[in-house]
Amino acid sequence: MRSPFLRAIALPLLLVCGGAVRAQCVTPISVFPYTEGFENGPQWTAGGIGSDWAWGTPAHPAINSAGGGVRSWCVGGLTGTFYNYGQLSYLESPCFDMSALDHPWISFKLYWECERQYDGMTFQVSLNGGQSWNNVGSWGDPVDCLNDNWFNAGNITNLTSASPKHGWSGRSGATGGSCQGGFGSGGWVTARHCVPAAANQPQVMFRFLFGAGTQCNGYDGIAIDDILIQEAEGTPTDFAWTCAGASATFAPAPGGCPTAWNWDFGDPASGTLNSTSVQTPVHTFSGPGTYTVTLTTVGPCTGPVSIAHTVVVPAVTVSVVDADCSGGPGAATAVVTTDTTGIAYAWTPGGGSGASIGGLAPGTYTVTVTDAGGCSSTATGVVNAPATVQVQAMADTTVCEGTALLLTATGNGGTGALQFTWTPTGPLLNPAVAGTYSVVATDASGCVSAADDVTVAVIATPTPVVEADLVAGCAPLCVMLTGPGGGAGTYTWDPGDGATATGASVQHCYAQAGTYVPTVLQEVPPGCTGTATGPSIVVFAPPVAAFTVPSVVQDGTGPVPITDASLDAVQWSWDLGDGTTATGAPPQHLYGDPSCYPITLVVTDAEGCTDTATAEVCVEGDYAFHAPNAFTPDGDGINELFLPVSTVQRPLGYELRIFDRWGVQRFLSNDLLQGWSGEGASPGVYAWTVMLRDGFGRRHLHRGHVSLLR
Repeated sequence: MRSPFLRAIALPLLLVCGGAVRAQCVTPISVFPYTEGFENGPQWTAGGIGSDWAWGTPAHPAINSAGGGVRSWCVGGLTGTFYNYGQLSYLESPCFDMSALDHPWISFKLYWECERQYDGMTFQVSLNGGQSWNNVGSWGDPVDCLNDNWFNAGNITNLTSASPKHGWSGRSGATGGSCQGGFGSGGWVTARHCVPAAANQPQVMFRFLFGAGTQCNGYDGIAIDDILIQEAEGTPTDFAWTCAGASATFAPAPGGCPTAWNWDFGDPASGTLNSTSVQTPVHTFSGPGTYTVTLTTVGPCTGPVSIAHTVVVPAVTVSVVDADCSGGPGAATAVVTTDTTGIAYAWTPGGGSGASIGGLAPGTYTVTVTDAGGCSSTATGVVNAPATVQVQAMADTTVCEGTALLLTATGNGGTGALQFTWTPTGPLLNPAVAGTYSVVATDASGCVSAADDVTVAVIATPTPVVEADLVAGCAPLCVMLTGPGGGAGTYTWDPGDGATATGASVQHCYAQAGTYVPTVLQEVPPGCTGTATGPSIVVFAPPVAAFTVPSVVQDGTGPVPITDASLDAVQWSWDLGDGTTATGAPPQHLYGDPSCYPITLVVTDAEGCTDTATAEVCVEGDYAFHAPNAFTPDGDGINELFLPVSTVQRPLGYELRIFDRWGVQRFLSNDLLQGWSGEGASPGVYAWTVMLRDGFGRRHLHRGHVSLLR
């Protein structure tokens, strides 16, 4: 027995030899299904390095019969328990034109009995007439009705020209020494697999590739039989359903080899229940309607295939005709708004089987409609006994004289629309006349209600009168306006100058000269109005009092010059501010003492209207200035301020500044009457300056010191 080390170094020698490069297929097989049981000849071709493939009847200890019939292909010959050392051989198919196959599929029988892991066989496909090869499928492919018994080993050491090294490997015996055992087929098995790479290819070949090492080869080998190549079986091409009310049970048609069922019930209102992957689902539709149900199936060799059918859950309502007041019976009709083909009707009570039933007494009637597929819906209608016709006139109302009134009424009961009849007239009163009006209602069957009345009252139009206590005067002129209309209500005034006011009597002041015509609107319930216009009110413009006088004069320079500038005046009255009065033209007046005097002028025009103007004149005496040299701000009310004084009546400018011994300003005043209180200052001597500009614009500058004593 060789060691594992010898096995490892012997295998690479097998890689030196390989199959010959082939030309294009000459006469490919294009008729499918293709079957080959090897009963009438070998058909496929064996070759490769150390090949001991043999065609015939197997007679090994384990592989002692064909997979079907009496003949098959075997690697390791037909008898004995040995296959060649260092073998890398193949069994190769003829060429196939699979242009017409969209989903090629292959199955075959095989029986393997070889050393596990080191020796084994894979299955390959060529798409270029044998020039290059690739494995079909992989170790670990999922098992389904089209893929089974495929590759049981993921790394067969001596499959040196296969990548990956997937295939069949193993034997029935247990591991002995370095010869690996287990995982043999234990008999003939059928392997099958999809070959998607070969779809629509014109030069397709297949081969079984076998590899063996240089020890542990004392086993039967591998046998191949009963090959089938054809289009893969598809998925179901239809589905059926049965209904029970709004619930439907769906079932795919038998056959095919689907691996997934995806249902879409076309019912988005059902939320997550609108789809499922259950093979035979039950779906309750969310309501009556027409639904497109789609089944999409997926096969192991084929892509998704969708089938759609229309499922109708009948939509039905019941239209009823009520019984009438004359004793006529009611009726009911089932209104189906979906496809009515094959619809059956069942009414309860009564047992009717048509779309409509008649002769019905008042009550509730139910119809069940069922379509040809068994889907059904139920609806209910109520035949009502005729209600008594009733009428109610509008509420009693009050309207204004001369207006139109539309009488209205409401009614209920009876059958159909109601008609209203008014007496002695109506419904339109134009103009409205006071009185009582009656109305009755009549339904479509001629049933008449009892009468109901409405009383109409008519209010006469108000007649206000405008009175004014004044009709002429000087601006501003305040007039009392009165509207004695002889009644209640509200009064709204327009005095004629754009203002408004409310009240039976109002006082209004006219600010501007002009002629104004006041009006009043009197309103009484329910909104009846009357208007009146008052007498014209004349407002005179007052005269304008105006004069000019110097603001400052020097004492001793003669009378103060006064110039009149009044307008529209016929009388002048002067008050010169020192007790002296005058009339007429501006007086020439000499004031006795320096001071400021208010001069007042009152003028009167031809209508007796007056106006007043006032101005001040200051008489300045000889200039004098005085400042104290000490003050005592101690709170006793005596000598509390440092306040210089002068004879100036109306200064044009004034500035008092206080400085401490360091020249820091401690106080500033621009008011002739505001002195320094010494607040926050320590006792001591402070410098001061005063700049004073008198009424004539003359500048006077004074400096000095003051002592602050506490």
